[in-house]
Amino acid sequence: MRERGLVVVLGTLDTKGDQIKYLKELIERRGHDTCVVDVGVVGPVPFVPAISREEVARAAGTTLDNIIALNAPGSALREMAKGASEIVGGLCAVGRLDGFVALGGSGGTSLALSVIKGIPIRVPKLIVTTMAYSSAITPDMVSGDNVMMLPWVGGLWGINSISRGVLEMAAGTICGAIEAYDRTKMRERKVVGVTALGSTVNRYLGDLKAAIEGRGLEMAVFHVTGMSGRMYERAIADGLIDASLDLSVGVELLNSLTGGVCSAGPDRLEAAGRMAIPQIVSPGATEAFHWGGERPFPSKYRRRPTHRHNALILTVASSPKETAAVGRLTAEKLNRAKGPVAVIIPMKGFGAPPRRISSGPSGTGSAQKVAGFREALTRLTPLCMRAFRKGLMEHINSGIEVVELDAGFNDPIFLDTVLRLFDGMMSGPTA
Repeated sequence: MRERGLVVVLGTLDTKGDQIKYLKELIERRGHDTCVVDVGVVGPVPFVPAISREEVARAAGTTLDNIIALNAPGSALREMAKGASEIVGGLCAVGRLDGFVALGGSGGTSLALSVIKGIPIRVPKLIVTTMAYSSAITPDMVSGDNVMMLPWVGGLWGINSISRGVLEMAAGTICGAIEAYDRTKMRERKVVGVTALGSTVNRYLGDLKAAIEGRGLEMAVFHVTGMSGRMYERAIADGLIDASLDLSVGVELLNSLTGGVCSAGPDRLEAAGRMAIPQIVSPGATEAFHWGGERPFPSKYRRRPTHRHNALILTVASSPKETAAVGRLTAEKLNRAKGPVAVIIPMKGFGAPPRRISSGPSGTGSAQKVAGFREALTRLTPLCMRAFRKGLMEHINSGIEVVELDAGFNDPIFLDTVLRLFDGMMSGPTA
């Protein structure tokens, strides 16, 4: 039986000691041990924490006096973040960390976001913060961290009836997350990660799932909407995925190159190569990228066909030049892979004809606009796929297998090719 785990409670005791103490007591009443980590620097300490600020400084390779002598809040924060990361990482390494919760304003939130980078995605993480969902917290800051954020209402100074309710909610959230997930449970089957835009676009998903499960494996599908792609990379890096079918990666790479909202950041398509797991890559629906519904729309894209997908996303037609850049970027990343790699290029892309527009009122207005957008993408598809192929082939290493199909990715030959390559990789010496 493993040693009983801990819930780390992180914050600055000099400014938030009473709130941290209250949260600690709430968690302990629910039957969990706590480990308060004080990352304050100069103010008084209202109670003795499990990990003092002096210990945090030593873990950072310095002393508290040296940090104070910096006389620079930003530098002090970085040093304390470094020390706290070492301490929390040590608890992770010996399997003692069951959960992590931090309280903070902008400084404490910044520090907590640094610390959680070293915590596996399976460990529940919660930040109670006055900065929750602020535009100051960018996707890169929370990339792959699956952290929960709770707005700290009325939490700036002391405890009141409003902030007390938030802290009680925080205790219930972190304890409930810990109790709901048994991180000691062993996986019964290997997991195959798959990326897709969804079953309406990638219509082969049902057949692929049946084929993967028929091989005694489990399939986990990640939606290529940017943040999910970041989680895909993190899940691979954390060892949760044994083989990668990254069949829609071009969507997120295209968004990254065009400034779209579905970018998964600069590290996309790298974890599988570093982890040396088998990976099969295909661009997916690269005929369009995605713009934020409320973001100013650049003049350079205004002559392109667009479609309002929903209140969050405006879909924008891509260009052959952009998809050629996606092909080049794909090659550059795959060239560094340490494990088996194959690329499939379905030259007909989506390959779906435009839907028929019915006559009458439902066939006018917005429905006609949707049909016009689909027709534009249908004309664009072969140009973009040829451009992707050219960009890829000019830069890909000769040892990487590239299969070109005169078909779309929803045609049966695409799935057959994926499974043929997959079976070969999984039966090889590196599987």
